[in-house]
Amino acid sequence: MKPAKAREAAEFDKILEALKRVPRPRLRLIREVVQALAQPIAESIPKAKPVRKQRKSLLDTPFCGMWTDRTDITDSQSFARTLRRQLETRSDRREHLR
Repeated sequence: MKPAKAREAAEFDKILEALKRVPRPRLRLIREVVQALAQPIAESIPKAKPVRKQRKSLLDTPFCGMWTDRTDITDSQSFARTLRRQLETRSDRREHLR
């Protein structure tokens, strides 16, 4: 078995011989390919993870409890259900009018 260095040298010689047979107009393309292969791969460079902003709790926002003083909403679940039904029937009416 040949040593690794001897095998590499033999492969290098084969590449050089093949390059000598490449027509002159195509050598520029070969040069560009070799330069692209010689550049490090962007994926192999570890990227810093973006710092995530700490989000405030929804309970700490001004939206939480903004309807506490309303007298017309006694049960929030039934109120939400009623709103959904109204929206569903409105969209149905609009579709029938078309």
